[in-house]
Amino acid sequence: MSPVNGGGDGDPVTAAVAFVLRSTQSRPQTEAELRDKLRNRQVPADIAERALDRARQLGATDDAAFARAWVADRGVKRGYGTARLRDELRRRRVPDEPIEAALEVLQERNEQAIATQLAGKRAAGMPASLEPPAVARRLQGYLVRRGYGPALAQRVAIDVSGLNRYRSWD
Repeated sequence: MSPVNGGGDGDPVTAAVAFVLRSTQSRPQTEAELRDKLRNRQVPADIAERALDRARQLGATDDAAFARAWVADRGVKRGYGTARLRDELRRRRVPDEPIEAALEVLQERNEQAIATQLAGKRAAGMPASLEPPAVARRLQGYLVRRGYGPALAQRVAIDVSGLNRYRSWD
């Protein structure tokens, strides 16, 4: 029994393409992810590459389109920073060129304004009893995890927390 086509007499490339098409119906995937899935199904590398070529021709896989959609959803809609988006796409093994092309959409956005908006929403949900230094620390960590640089995160956290107006009168 062939691991590709389940024991039938069909073409193994066609069976691998069918598997790729089924896999991408539930969610878009990178070519590297699909290559791994095919390898896990013991599909020979040459057949996997031919199947991925055919899937690419059918529009079932496109790393550049995947990167653009990822940035549109997580960067534009959710406000993640470019560093985090770049890391996420690299973890999914999207090549650098499509990543950088997709991130160009974010070049004109005002990162400080977006970070300030995110921090404001986050701070609104924090207990009122928290002192400004604690709020600032939490906000800075939150923004860094979202992909904003440490310096920008610190500036925004200080402003949003009111730490820049805070004085200890002990």
